[in-house]
Amino acid sequence: MQPFERLRHLARFSGDGAELVSEAADCLAGFADDPAGLVVACRRLLAHHPAAGPLWWLCARVLTAPDAAQAARDAWELVNEDATHERVAELLPFPHDEPIAILGGPELAETVAATRPDLDVVAVRARARRSRGVAAVRTVDQTELLALGPSHLIVEAAAASPTMAAAPLGTDELLDALSPAATWLVAGVGKVLPTRLFSALERQLGAVEAQQPIDLLELTRFARVAGPVGLDPPEAVARRVDCPVAPELLRPGT
Repeated sequence: MQPFERLRHLARFSGDGAELVSEAADCLAGFADDPAGLVVACRRLLAHHPAAGPLWWLCARVLTAPDAAQAARDAWELVNEDATHERVAELLPFPHDEPIAILGGPELAETVAATRPDLDVVAVRARARRSRGVAAVRTVDQTELLALGPSHLIVEAAAASPTMAAAPLGTDELLDALSPAATWLVAGVGKVLPTRLFSALERQLGAVEAQQPIDLLELTRFARVAGPVGLDPPEAVARRVDCPVAPELLRPGT
């Protein structure tokens, strides 16, 4: 498949997870000898997946690298070796009796349940996709969740900056309703962006016609931010920024 044909396929790709970033990295490597085409490819991908923080991270790394193909391969490796979900499971207390509530894609809930079968893991219905057949994960609505009284609310970010987070729609409401619970934001490899790049993401979200299922929140709404190496307080997240700001992604119409 030619690079622009793959690009059209990725524009219609459902989901914003690691699979999208892996496919996009392979696609962008095909534009390594075409700098103008590479910029167009990045802008088209972001126009169709504006909330995908790791896609912004990938594009910024590729556009600013002296060897775009190698940068794409390196990014692919980093994303596919990300063990943030397993790290989150390991950091939860043991022994533990209260439910653990998870808001986000099914992969996080599934990994936590598989890594820690001692935990009562529940995923929030309607604000996240249902778990795909993992018996240890229940899905509940907000009313049921409040009755359960979870000890932790773990939210997977679509993207974050040193001060802001793009979280699943409904996070704001749950944070207010479950204020006594421990609140963790999960931001794995590629999800913590420089402030200027996150601002471009916000503008892109505002430019799309369809409603994006995203809540934009202050990072300080969360007690801790989980990443590949553990938990950080919100004020320490800035040190996790690991991609440059690509000027091509800041222009209007990105």
